[in-house]
Amino acid sequence: MFTDMEKSKAPDTIREYPEDILTLSCCLQRTAQGKEPGARFNRSLSNPDLPELVTDLDRMKSENIRRYYSEKLIMLTLQGRELTKYRKDLQKFLHGNFKNVPDSLVGIVYRLPYFYDYDRQVDDIFESSYFKNNRLPDMREVKERELTFLKKIENQRRHVDNVEYWFQDSQLNKVMFSVKADNPLLELLDRYINTGNVGIVGKYNVRKKDLNEYFTIEKWSFV
Repeated sequence: MFTDMEKSKAPDTIREYPEDILTLSCCLQRTAQGKEPGARFNRSLSNPDLPELVTDLDRMKSENIRRYYSEKLIMLTLQGRELTKYRKDLQKFLHGNFKNVPDSLVGIVYRLPYFYDYDRQVDDIFESSYFKNNRLPDMREVKERELTFLKKIENQRRHVDNVEYWFQDSQLNKVMFSVKADNPLLELLDRYINTGNVGIVGKYNVRKKDLNEYFTIEKWSFV
């Protein structure tokens, strides 16, 4: 039975691309700017017209992405962190041939420029590779909290496009809540948040991005 299952498993087809596939992905992201998420993520890295659109900026960004994630994976390994399947696949891509790529890795390459933009903005918030929030005795209580706005980040995924709002509270804790990017009240929310410190009612949940800790706000509402 084990042999039958192995035979039925489809081989991981390796395709040849005319240029570094990550550069093509950066080009695809750049030319998709301003489009709706559905249109953004329904374009192919195998499009024969794509290589003609590649610029030096795309090549530069692909090199920056490769350097950034190579260094990040080295750091996680030195810290003794167990790599997720995604990161193992990413490591496989970074150490592989950039023009001859297995189909199983194309999805990662396709999204990598978006992940890179997001991760770099999150890095700016924490300003370190290790940040720990102060645990508060009332963090699980629904109460009003005054927060200072830090940054707004678009977190783009294939099926979901969210906008994250990052704050800092009086204890210097990092705090975040997210809203769907197609929410019709988003413009009103931006105006309110940009007025300065804001009062938000809710309770904290602890979350982590690698070794950086932050709070999300559950069932939040404005004062």
